[in-house]
Amino acid sequence: MNKLNLTSILFRLLQKDLLIAYRKTSSYLTPLIFFLVVLTFFPLAIGSDSSFLNRIAPGTLWIAALLSSLLAVESLFNEDFNDGTLDQLFISNQPIFLLIIVKVFSHWMITGSPILLASMIGVIFFDLPTSSIFTLLVSLILGTLILSFLSAFGGALSLGKGAILSAIIVLPFSIPVLLLGTAATNAAIQEIEYSSYLFFLGAMLFIVMPFISIATAEALRINSD
Repeated sequence: MNKLNLTSILFRLLQKDLLIAYRKTSSYLTPLIFFLVVLTFFPLAIGSDSSFLNRIAPGTLWIAALLSSLLAVESLFNEDFNDGTLDQLFISNQPIFLLIIVKVFSHWMITGSPILLASMIGVIFFDLPTSSIFTLLVSLILGTLILSFLSAFGGALSLGKGAILSAIIVLPFSIPVLLLGTAATNAAIQEIEYSSYLFFLGAMLFIVMPFISIATAEALRINSD
């Protein structure tokens, strides 16, 4: 019975977050538009030299993805804090870290998945070889999921204190993700071994998922009191 109750709560929480995001278009349009603006302006400002665009493409794509993900940090828990949903979660006697994982996954679906689709425009703008698309997508899936968990932790620590503090907290922890994602895409473009970078990103995700979720739950518990 508890499992059914937990499954129902997790599903309703995911459904609620997605429905709110659907009604509040700025939650997913703002990061997406920012990502597209960065991808558009770089080729326009630098020129159409294909070899040079190939060299800067991985870094540009990943920096744009990182900064775009930070734009939605404040929306992760603030509304739940203001409308009392967080209090309900804490008194539900359910594993809070599982509820955090669901909220992070819904946040990724809202902000991360549109960035994946928009990255295909970056492939065209930067004239990337088709052989690099798979690596780019896999690295972005793993990397943006990690960034979503880090954003949740930053949002929990800065609950009610503004998005700038969240960004300051998240940015230092996101540097390894940025380096690994850029390195994987670079290796794929140069047609050299890239799987080790993806393995590292996957390992980071499996480490970050439980530990950051527990830390986020504790930070929310402290800041919501």
